[in-house]
Amino acid sequence: MTEQAITRNGSRKVAALLIALGTEASAKLLARLPAEAVDRVAIELMRTPALDPQVRDAILEETYAGLLADGGVLPGGENYAAQLFAQAFGEGKGHELLARVNLSQRVVPFEFLIGADPMQTAELLAAEHPQTIALVLAHLPPRPAAAVLVGLPADLQVDVARRIALTDQTGPEALAVVEDGLRQRISTVMTETASVGGARPLAHVLNQVDRGTEKQILGALTEIDAELADEVRRFMFVFEDVIMLDDRSMQRVIRELDQKDMALALRSATESVREKFFANMSQRAADTLREEMSLSGQVRLKHVEEAQARIVGVIKQLEDRDEIVINRGEGSDDALI
Repeated sequence: MTEQAITRNGSRKVAALLIALGTEASAKLLARLPAEAVDRVAIELMRTPALDPQVRDAILEETYAGLLADGGVLPGGENYAAQLFAQAFGEGKGHELLARVNLSQRVVPFEFLIGADPMQTAELLAAEHPQTIALVLAHLPPRPAAAVLVGLPADLQVDVARRIALTDQTGPEALAVVEDGLRQRISTVMTETASVGGARPLAHVLNQVDRGTEKQILGALTEIDAELADEVRRFMFVFEDVIMLDDRSMQRVIRELDQKDMALALRSATESVREKFFANMSQRAADTLREEMSLSGQVRLKHVEEAQARIVGVIKQLEDRDEIVINRGEGSDDALI
């Protein structure tokens, strides 16, 4: 069959394309042709014992150009991605990979408020409409949301609490508008009134000193103001600080941890924190943990935070027993020699 003959005949073009694509891909394409076209294409297939390389290249180039033409729209979106990954990696593995991608891309609404001072946040939110306040608190993790609620005026607390209970799903567009506006107002005010002291800054400082100095300061502070010392301790080592552990300490920690706690805790963790865990596990253990994470489905943020808190508790216990090292700064007495 010559290139010129194919150009003059639509059925011959289709037949040539089916030959060029091979039987597996062609079977799927043939099944989508209109019934009246199948007979004509079948006749051309039987009339074509072989396809010259030049003809094959020409028909493939023409087909590719047609797909990229202005009128051609290629499929995409979540459904296409799911089908493609299922065909490429198998249904189970493909679903796991896409779930991992979706999880890594998930953005927590009003995340910029989670680490803010709750009393200052409450003072700023108090000027907003009660429904806006309820929307914000409904999307925050339970602990910071509760701290902000307590900081609101008493008459506003009940109204906001009622609205939280009655709040249904909010569209992403409306949520984005509220978040953007609030981010701008709060960032401006917080920049102007930024605090230079308090329990959180002290905790950050103590995280950088050696263990002996930390114990000495916290011990003395406990005798003077036990409540303040406890507040500082709450701000000290957080789950994300696992990246401060050396590899040997991290491996020691992992041996003490429950598999389900790790799978839960890593659901909302940054990529660097996840890599800290995976890099200090065997390949088999890391694969098992990833599978556990993908199979656990949707979980409440409260349960994720609880799992992270349990892991932090294990780390602090191991450090108190001098079984692990937390790299707290260049002058640390805990440094390995």
